Amino acid sequence: MKIISIIITYNGSKWVEKCFGSLVKSIHPLKIIAVDNASDDGTPEIIRTKYPEVEVINSGQNLGFGKANNIGLRKALEERADYAFLLNQDAWIEPDTIMKLISVHRNNANFGILSPLHMSGDQINLDNNFSNYINGYSCPGLISDYIFNREIKEVYNINFVNAAIWLISRECIEKVGGFDPLFVHYGEDEDYINRVKLHGLKVGICPGAIGYHDRPQNARKTINWTPERIFCSNLAKLKDPNLKPPSKKSYRMNILFLQLRSLIGNNNKNKKNLILANKLILKSFDQILANRSVCQLSNPSFLQE
Repeated sequence: MKIISIIITYNGSKWVEKCFGSLVKSIHPLKIIAVDNASDDGTPEIIRTKYPEVEVINSGQNLGFGKANNIGLRKALEERADYAFLLNQDAWIEPDTIMKLISVHRNNANFGILSPLHMSGDQINLDNNFSNYINGYSCPGLISDYIFNREIKEVYNINFVNAAIWLISRECIEKVGGFDPLFVHYGEDEDYINRVKLHGLKVGICPGAIGYHDRPQNARKTINWTPERIFCSNLAKLKDPNLKPPSKKSYRMNILFLQLRSLIGNNNKNKKNLILANKLILKSFDQILANRSVCQLSNPSFLQE
């Protein structure tokens, strides 16, 4: 069984040892690919020196998360990998994490994406955002089973889990394709999960497996709501192929004044950024709808570039 692990790096030298060190210690053997988005802190050189078994691909530019991952996903298909394992540069795993995820998938082939519990970088608490993902509505049963000491299932269906730690089956990649290049950074994982559901596959959390994500735990307070960030954060909702296609008029009337305004509050700077983001969305509206149609196909062309 072949597994290709894909890590996108950008000025991530401080995490190289934890991230790549955890992968080379994996009980299940891996082929590890690092796609570097033009780091200027020596990240690729450090990886090559400390972990010569890792294949380092220099993108030559900052492609963003999705397009850089597509390089690895394309290689996974070309090399007939059974799974692709996506791991953020600021994340790491236990030696048995991948083995446990694969074991769960063997019993639950209808899941396209499996992810472990996401701990924070301190390794003693759940990642704050992850704790929001597993609420009773989005991930039925998981919290209740823990609280009431019920038998913990090997996998729980979840509406969304960020792509910091994903095991993706080959079937999923063949059906869903790669990440939509419309997304530069943020929102691409939500869009991908929308498409996973469209193609009849599930997304699951495996509580028996653990990963760690060393990101700020007050992220909601520290987010810089640039026009591009607002654009990407709402693009996934706008182009969700599971929903009725929107019109420009309905977007202006409903999404602009309801979703985005409630998201960013009354900050004057954010209001200006909201207006700029709306212009970006309306300018790209035809392309958004075109990509929406492409996403409804099995294995869209995003991996053929």
